[in-house]
Amino acid sequence: MSAQEATATSDRPDLSIEIAALLPVLARIADREAVVLCLADTLACALGAEALADKHGGTVSRLRGLSPSAGGAATIWATGEKADTDTAALRNAVAARYLDWNDTYVARAIIHPSDLLAALVALAEERAIAWDRLIEAAGVVYEVVCRMADQADLRRRGFDGSTLSPIGAAAGAAWLLSLDEEASARALRIAALDAATLRAVRQGKLSDWKAIASARGALKGLFAARMAEAGFLAPDNVYGGDEGFLATVSGPLALDAEGGSRMTRIILKAHPAQIFIQGMLQLAAELRPRLADRLDSIQSVTVHTFKQAVDMVGGKAHPVGAAMNRETADHSAAFAIAAVLAAGRLGHADFERLLSDATVHRLIGRTNVEEDAAANRAFPVRFSSRITVALDDGTVLAAEQDNPVPLRPQDLSAKFAELWPPHLARGWRWDLPGAAPRFPVGHND
Repeated sequence: MSAQEATATSDRPDLSIEIAALLPVLARIADREAVVLCLADTLACALGAEALADKHGGTVSRLRGLSPSAGGAATIWATGEKADTDTAALRNAVAARYLDWNDTYVARAIIHPSDLLAALVALAEERAIAWDRLIEAAGVVYEVVCRMADQADLRRRGFDGSTLSPIGAAAGAAWLLSLDEEASARALRIAALDAATLRAVRQGKLSDWKAIASARGALKGLFAARMAEAGFLAPDNVYGGDEGFLATVSGPLALDAEGGSRMTRIILKAHPAQIFIQGMLQLAAELRPRLADRLDSIQSVTVHTFKQAVDMVGGKAHPVGAAMNRETADHSAAFAIAAVLAAGRLGHADFERLLSDATVHRLIGRTNVEEDAAANRAFPVRFSSRITVALDDGTVLAAEQDNPVPLRPQDLSAKFAELWPPHLARGWRWDLPGAAPRFPVGHND
């Protein structure tokens, strides 16, 4: 942080006070229907991951044996069993994140606000808090954490987007618990003290921690709200001090209610892959009918896109070949494109098979992701990509788009049909006082 920025920051109240004062306004402007849809999408993602874990093991399966789930008021969504709040919150949140199919917000920092919803649901169950208050609190989470993501300079400083999770969860939990402004500010300060997550969590060969990092951050937010509710104190200037959050982690931040609800910029994913890969998958699907019987003739596949996509999902970002696992594959543009060209689709249950497919690995070896000047100019307003496929007879095929096609109602219905276990009725998996909102995606939608 520059000297000028530090002076400007020190002249203002601590950011925790500003955010706490904003919570009532943010609770009002959040789009209720959009929040409910994100809750349902998160639940579907969690159930799909749990069903996959029954067959293939992995992070969610390992988490089941980490701690006992018996006792408590919170629900394990996949089984209906009751557990203590933290156990249920962690397991449900990790399951919701595991497939990389939950919602995304792209700004200066890239985040998944729905990572924080399971913690709020578990806390609401513990305290028997009504549905309406839960929906408001979830809206607060989105409005706070997305506004921070608009400005936080995390990636360049070596921190992951999940660094914002404890703060967003603390804001939502403070609203859920009806903490007053002073206690809410204390919760926000406590949450920031150990919020930072190293960017290393999403570098190289990815691990269980890709799904766990933000869920763990949400638990820190719940802890902070509980501590504030009990009267525990925190340093006064956690954000703006010389060694505070802004100076050491995020860079300058200033939150207000301007710009309306951030829910309008939340992206629900059509495919189980990193957000910048969504459009590339659509382009690969567009090209496949012309290539399905000519896969052996492919000499090269070149993806032209913006620098941040190259850095995050390009060939140098993650290992390929035998070193690639599920967690890495859904962050690899080369794998995703090769999978669709070879198999026609990339569903959440297809990774295990395609990771050992010889054709997929051959195509990965012939795929390059390159920076494109026009795409750089369009980002972040548009996620432009172009795929060029060269065949051994000199034929060149190409497809491009300015932006991925948004998730349509029929796509959402298909997504839920793929994720939702057939033995479970379509609907909410937890009970709270008050009228539950209509579940937004039915079996026949």
